[in-house]
Amino acid sequence: MAEGGQQQGGQQQQPSPVQLMGRALTDIRKVQNMLELQNPGQTEAIKMQREAGDLVWQVIQSMQQSQQQGSQ
Repeated sequence: MAEGGQQQGGQQQQPSPVQLMGRALTDIRKVQNMLELQNPGQTEAIKMQREAGDLVWQVIQSMQQSQQQGSQ
C-alpha cells in the first residue's frame, strides 16, 4: 500500500511531455534503422520515418526552449 502513496506524492508520478516525445523519437529512429538495414528498397517508408523523426525532434526542441524561457 505504501507504494501507491509514494507514487501519488513523488516526483516521478508521470513522465513529462518532453520525455514522452523523446521515447517516441527513439522508437521512430529504431524503426527507421530497421528499415534501412533490412528493407533498403523501401525508400518511401524510410523517408516517411526520417521526416516523422525530424518533426518530433523539432517539437522536442521547441518544448525545451519554452521550458527554459518559462524558468528564467
